[in-house]
Amino acid sequence: PFRRVCCKVLQSSVTESFVAIVILLNFVLICMETDSQAEYPGKSSTAAPAWASILIDVCYLCFVVELGLRIIVEQRMLLESRWNIMDISIVVLGFFEYLLKWIGAGLTGLGIVRIARLGRLLRLVRILRLFS
Repeated sequence: PFRRVCCKVLQSSVTESFVAIVILLNFVLICMETDSQAEYPGKSSTAAPAWASILIDVCYLCFVVELGLRIIVEQRMLLESRWNIMDISIVVLGFFEYLLKWIGAGLTGLGIVRIARLGRLLRLVRILRLFS
């Protein structure tokens, strides 16, 4: 029963629309954060407004929850979809970004963090799935 409920939630048009909005919001926020970092070089991501950083964290949490639902619903079939593989990669890269922040690594010079942020922007491609 729990798996069926997760499946209905995941496949609903409301969820698809919500995820698309979160992806677009995340895109805008990362652009704002990147612009802020370019304006204040040498500073960490704290140069961006605090509310933007919080919303980026909320977007990432939404991505993690969606992936969790996909794992529950699709189980062994999860890795058969390129979309799911892309989502897993993005969430894992995001996890490493948060891990590096948590241990206090200087984020300005780390290429992996930039790759993780670019990976999040790849989620924009998922919106195309709504139109295909």
